[in-house]
Amino acid sequence: MDLPLIVITLGSFVAAFVNAAFATGGVYVTLISSLAVLPVSAAVPLQSAFAVGSLLARIGLFWKDIQWRIVATFVFGCLFGVYFGAKAFVALSDALISMLLGMTLLVLIWLPKSASRVKLKHPFFYVGVVHSFVGTMFGVGGILQPFILRTNLKKMQITGTLAACMISLDVMKMTSYVLVGFRYQDYVPHIVLATLAGFAGAWLGKRATLHVSETAFRTVFRWLVTFAALRLVWGGWSAMAG
Repeated sequence: MDLPLIVITLGSFVAAFVNAAFATGGVYVTLISSLAVLPVSAAVPLQSAFAVGSLLARIGLFWKDIQWRIVATFVFGCLFGVYFGAKAFVALSDALISMLLGMTLLVLIWLPKSASRVKLKHPFFYVGVVHSFVGTMFGVGGILQPFILRTNLKKMQITGTLAACMISLDVMKMTSYVLVGFRYQDYVPHIVLATLAGFAGAWLGKRATLHVSETAFRTVFRWLVTFAALRLVWGGWSAMAG
């Protein structure tokens, strides 16, 4: 087995464990490990394919906790976001988008709950549009995770609902990447190993989350998103300053 396959397999395992235990954060593990051994032009489209095993496992493990009304509303918004994200692709520079996304995540995750209660009839529709638009352009969206943390859902419901939302979005994203010429068949070994690692990591993560309190779950969730947001802001700033 060559180095890229090893790195991607281990990265997918760790990402799946983190996602199943804490609902989020794994996407950044997968992205970082992929960028270490693959070109950006391949790493970004492959994020969706690498996540399939982990997402399917979480959907099966947390099936009874999934909030399908949220999923349906989010997916409907994604239809618009993915379309315009694929069309625009890079409307702004990567550095500026990185900074804006990071700052948005910090606001969403730390703004007092009472200050963020915007009266929208179907808020997850708008979350779907924005999250999928950014995610299609840059491989990660990051808007849904902090937003769903601000609901009253329990940790099992958050994990299952996120997985159902994300696999629906990833199917749409992969379709858009294929339409613009990306060849997933060139990376079949990488995808197969990432999928198997995803199942294993999600199974262990589900066992771990049973021993994590609701308070600890939300605290870890918040800091994982915060860490990812700070990296985005720093990366964008560094690129613009350089």
